[in-house]
Amino acid sequence: MERQARTGYGVAALLLLSGCALLAGGIFKVVPEPERPLLVGTNLWLGYEPFHLARAAGHLPEDVTLVEARSSPALMEAVSAGSLDGAALTMDEVMRLEAAGRPMAVLAVLDISHGADAVLARSPDVTRAPLIGKRIGVEMEGVGAFVLHRFLERQGVLPSQVQVVPVAAGDHQDAFAKHDLDYLVSYEPLVGRLEGQGAVRVFDSAAMAREVVDVLAVRRDRLPGRDDTLRRLLSAWYHGVGLLKEGSPDAWDRVTRRQGITPEQLARVLSGLEFPNSAGSRDMLVPGTPALEPVRRWLHATGEVAGPVDPLLDPSYLPR
Repeated sequence: MERQARTGYGVAALLLLSGCALLAGGIFKVVPEPERPLLVGTNLWLGYEPFHLARAAGHLPEDVTLVEARSSPALMEAVSAGSLDGAALTMDEVMRLEAAGRPMAVLAVLDISHGADAVLARSPDVTRAPLIGKRIGVEMEGVGAFVLHRFLERQGVLPSQVQVVPVAAGDHQDAFAKHDLDYLVSYEPLVGRLEGQGAVRVFDSAAMAREVVDVLAVRRDRLPGRDDTLRRLLSAWYHGVGLLKEGSPDAWDRVTRRQGITPEQLARVLSGLEFPNSAGSRDMLVPGTPALEPVRRWLHATGEVAGPVDPLLDPSYLPR
């Protein structure tokens, strides 16, 4: 989900070297290989803040390192290259990795967008004219492209009947003027800021029940030997969710400072996000889940993915 440009790029971590063999008394003794940290990527999307709150509270496992990237495509590239073991990603991003030959395991549904992703018209006047022929800005590599697809479906308009304009995540604030747009697909907290400038919300993820989700996904080849680490990581996640939802002053201060928003803006963003508990996440990681099937159909319909796309849905690491 390409929801936020980053100010820095942190995909870098030191990997511990293998153990060595020592000759003692004519017998080789192997020093066990030290286990390097599990490298998990995030970006600055507010829905991933519970990981960082858990780390600040001392609940993140010592053998897990959070690595922050400037964008979701940067996270995907790092996971694909193997410099990250896993990442917080949207389901469409996981499926793209799977289709590119990087078998992935989805371990938890982290958050569900319930209005946090939206299609905005530049002004009320724009909404009074037919949609056909209008210029619509969207981050093509992010979940916004999926939101646009569902919006056009609801309107009975084909993608070929509008002018789709690629807009990078970092350009959303000035996109209407910069790209001469009629509509823009964006995300909170930018949606709120743009509405404050006169933009009109015409569609959002609340109309796409449980289809726009963020998940914790790990490369399948990095799962062996990590069972305990992954269970403790997800326990830490739910601790962080609790801190965020309880609205503790310290937690909200940390989040607003990291995100560069006010407490009022944070409250607004949280109103458009759902953080399912462990049982709710488990219920969504089943065959035919709305978190997977609509995205699969969209990727096939656009021709972006040709063959089967089947990330492993594995809720076994979730707390019970």
